[in-house]
Amino acid sequence: MLTIETYKKQVQILNHHAELYYVKDAPEISDAEYDRLYHEIEAFEIQNPLFIDPGSPTQRVGDKPLEKFEPFAHRQRLASLGNVFNEAELKQFWDRIQKSYPDETITFTVEPKIDGLAVACHYRAGNFEIGATRGDGSTGENVTHNLKTVASLPKHLSESIDIEVRGEVYIRKSNFEKIKDKFANPRNAAAGALRNLDPKMAKARHLDILIYQGMGTNHKSQEQMLDQLKSLGFPVVPGVKIAKSFDGLRVAIEQIEALKPTFDFEIDGAVIKVDNFGKQAELGMTTKSPRWATAYKFTTEKAITRLNNVIVQVGRTGTLTPVGVLEPVNVAGVTVSRATLHNFEEIQRKGIKVGDQVQVHRAGEVIPEIIATISSPENAEEIPIPTHCPVCEAPVQTVLGEVAIRCPNSHCPAQKRGGFAHFASRNAMDIEGLGEAVIEQLLSSGRIQTLSDLYRLSVSDLLGLERFAEKSAQNLVQAIADRKTPKLATFLYALGIPGVGVHTADVIAAHFKTIEKISDATAHALADIHEIGEKTALAIANWFSDENNQNMLIDFELVGVQVQVENQDQVGNGPLAYQTFLFTGTLSELSRSDAEKRVKSLGGKILSTISKKLNYLVVGDDPGSKLAKAKKINEESPTIQILTEAEFIQLIYSA
Repeated sequence: MLTIETYKKQVQILNHHAELYYVKDAPEISDAEYDRLYHEIEAFEIQNPLFIDPGSPTQRVGDKPLEKFEPFAHRQRLASLGNVFNEAELKQFWDRIQKSYPDETITFTVEPKIDGLAVACHYRAGNFEIGATRGDGSTGENVTHNLKTVASLPKHLSESIDIEVRGEVYIRKSNFEKIKDKFANPRNAAAGALRNLDPKMAKARHLDILIYQGMGTNHKSQEQMLDQLKSLGFPVVPGVKIAKSFDGLRVAIEQIEALKPTFDFEIDGAVIKVDNFGKQAELGMTTKSPRWATAYKFTTEKAITRLNNVIVQVGRTGTLTPVGVLEPVNVAGVTVSRATLHNFEEIQRKGIKVGDQVQVHRAGEVIPEIIATISSPENAEEIPIPTHCPVCEAPVQTVLGEVAIRCPNSHCPAQKRGGFAHFASRNAMDIEGLGEAVIEQLLSSGRIQTLSDLYRLSVSDLLGLERFAEKSAQNLVQAIADRKTPKLATFLYALGIPGVGVHTADVIAAHFKTIEKISDATAHALADIHEIGEKTALAIANWFSDENNQNMLIDFELVGVQVQVENQDQVGNGPLAYQTFLFTGTLSELSRSDAEKRVKSLGGKILSTISKKLNYLVVGDDPGSKLAKAKKINEESPTIQILTEAEFIQLIYSA
């Protein structure tokens, strides 16, 4: 427990960090460390209410608004939530609610807690009018111009009503990947854009929003209110669970935490609310937080440890990747002893040395990474840039415009191992039992040389390997045989062609339909496909023109591998299933690839040409001849619905 003196000192320290977090968007400590210090102050104040400092961070919401924005007074206080960090504290929250309603079954909603920037948005007669940040809870910053750049925030509702909604502005994880070398995390990038005087900054960051509250709706519960907001066209917080018991709360929280890696946004906990609005009003508020809600914070995913060494791994494409060997440390419940450093340019940019105290980050299923140096002792050692491959000793090469260092030797043992492991991996051929240890034995014993050799393996070939008995050998041979009829996109990805990921393989397969047509395609023909850049097109054409690769494809046929022709009529499941889309012109709010991904994620299909099979033509700026063709078809038979970009965004978020 803190003393009065240490309490006052800790209040000053936490106020300093609060200003860095809320005002300057430049935090120096992790959220977990801030929460720990805050919890200690809060515990002291509960035991010593007469000594509460009026300036304590527990006595206010957020921090003062920035002076460069016009202040905005919230009509109703935009409160922040109290936090619980473990099951015991969750049980205390539960018991407090049950004490007020001992003879009733209370229903709770449990929602993902978006790690973004809280805002309030006001609509008049269904039109977006003004929006502001949380600020200190009473007064925020008018950021209307920046919020207007948020594509997912509707500017016109489906009904002409007056309403205030509250939500979290964030950057999708997929978009943050493009700018992650410039920011500590997605929240900082989103906050910096939303609180910038130039709206172009916000637009360039592709901000998104999820709504979790509507003020003045005509419903009686949180669940019903979210349904109404969705019907109005708002993107509401997804994955909401319902719980009516303490065990139900625990299960709901565990389910949301398990879903964390699947969300395209960062979450740092689960928000628990009493569902009934009448009971919310009865339970009321403290000076800072609602008594009817709390946030269950997930375990921190960052830790500090020592970097003991750096080793260099060689991937299937020859890329040399530095990997940090760490003093073992627990991160999010997992003991981490190695973490990626990505590339040598990043090591130099971050100034990381062997012997440094470093911060390690682990998010969901992503491998741990070293994100910063915390301190560097005098005897810390520089990390040299390799001049030769650590496996085959070939002189390394660099490619103009790339940060990667590569081994140019296609026969490098490390590249061959990586190629086989990729071929057998889950998103590729998904061959159960063919792990790296087995691949290493098969290669070192000379039983396989090329990928097609896998289909020649017999039970007797495997019985000579370590840990293989009759049954396990039969299982692996059967698992390989079961993968003799792969889909075209799966096979194309499994080949490990540089630049061809899962999505690129899907795009190419959908365009060419057969492996033979892909093999015959020129770099120019490949580059003509939307989403395929010139660099990737050249890499694909070069791979298929290589004599060794051509021979391997022939050998695949000889061993009985039959690649399936792409089904051009195939559609997905979802609200847009059996609906076809085509885009023309330049989109301003979404990139075309993002727009097409959203259609596919909802079950729709993208066409490449105008025809009567097309359901929707989405028109951006400076549309080409496709618009004229669609209008001509509609003159004969009005089958194609022509949408503006705004109408398309409204469609996908209401689907």
